Amino acid sequence: MRAVLTIAHLTLAEARRRRILAAALLLGAAFVLLFALGFHFIARDIRAHGASPGQQRFVMSFVVMAALYAANFLIVMTSVLVTVDTLAGEIGSGVIETLCTKPVPRWAVALGKWLGCWAILALYATLLCGGVLLVARLVGGYTPRTRRAAFRCSCWRARCS
Repeated sequence: MRAVLTIAHLTLAEARRRRILAAALLLGAAFVLLFALGFHFIARDIRAHGASPGQQRFVMSFVVMAALYAANFLIVMTSVLVTVDTLAGEIGSGVIETLCTKPVPRWAVALGKWLGCWAILALYATLLCGGVLLVARLVGGYTPRTRRAAFRCSCWRARCS
């Protein structure tokens, strides 16, 4: 297990060295800032035109879901760019022969690479989606309802009517 964690750490260090991680985080932050600016103006505009609370919630829900859809696309593209040359590049350059010496089995190298890439993408997805939801909460006062809350609300309405 120690070999897997070492390889995962080396994968993180390699992503930092190749500046893929910095570019992804910079572009992700730019996306969240652009969304914050746009969401601010949208929230201000729908409130200024006197939309009903239901209409305001619908518009904010639509914009937040569209932003989460765009964030999903960015996460998929980042996953392709981060993982495209992890094992194949090392096999082509001969570095894998140095890594896969007798004390380190091949499965540990593959699992460590997978774990390192997974950690990068989990951090990126958390920052991107969390940033979109935080901006929606702070700027527009909008928080998407969970399925459980929606179910509870519809059950409550059915009992009261």
